[in-house]
Amino acid sequence: MALTDITRAQIEMLDLVPDSPLIAVDADEVLVYFMRHFRDFSAEKSWRLNPGAGRLDQALTHIEDGSIADMATGLGLIDAFFQAEVHNQIAIDWAASSLKEASLSAQIVVLTNLPHAARDGRIANLGGHGIPYPVVTNTGGKGFALAELAARVDGPVLFIDDSAAQIESAAKEAPQVRRMQLIGCDYAAPALPRTDAAETLALDWGDGQRWIKRVLG
Repeated sequence: MALTDITRAQIEMLDLVPDSPLIAVDADEVLVYFMRHFRDFSAEKSWRLNPGAGRLDQALTHIEDGSIADMATGLGLIDAFFQAEVHNQIAIDWAASSLKEASLSAQIVVLTNLPHAARDGRIANLGGHGIPYPVVTNTGGKGFALAELAARVDGPVLFIDDSAAQIESAAKEAPQVRRMQLIGCDYAAPALPRTDAAETLALDWGDGQRWIKRVLG
């Protein structure tokens, strides 16, 4: 899937410094908790989340009748979550302080797959956690957005995401971008697949911060 017009417009509005390094960082499970929060939200709607299912259309079981949610139901529940809860998502330990230190030597953009209508809520939530960086909302693979971002700077571009699929999208569409898979949620970590397309795997921001320092020198 290529860039949507909305994502492209958000990238065009960024005030990027061409000769400065750029860090593009995901939000859910990297900066803020998602899966354990979504688990509790789903339970309130009578759905039980199985984080190890691997696919959304296999991950939600109705508490009362045992039926499995189809993809449309699962996606609808995620959209409802972001509409109701994006303002309440809890920050992952050391994310804010790690990015604050990284911002001394690089510019930072949050590249997040999120309903575009929830962007303002995400900006407010992250800002409240001391993560006041520009937010670009995306749908589908992030590789195209990363390629667009990389074309706008001459310095190195780093990409941090918990999703193996997104790391692989980056490797395919923007191979010049350096890639780290960071899974900051202990609840999600056992269920999320790893990928060889990442240079390294981090399970907390301590390891993540050390990788950033190594790459940026």
